[in-house]
Amino acid sequence: MKLKFIFIGFGKKEEELEIEKDMRYSEILEKILKINPETVILLRNSSPIPLDEFAEEGEIKVVRVISGG
Repeated sequence: MKLKFIFIGFGKKEEELEIEKDMRYSEILEKILKINPETVILLRNSSPIPLDEFAEEGEIKVVRVISGG
């Protein structure tokens, strides 16, 4: 299955991956992209995607979340 990740707030712009079916978004972030899932929000068509959902083919925006006090 092919996924295209577009990164917002990162040093890189985008990355295309060929992944196995039955992988959750959190697994892709941690194991393949080396991104802590707690530091990002995933969007598909401007709607948030739960990190525990199984990945679906298509384009995903990975938005870095910044918080402070």
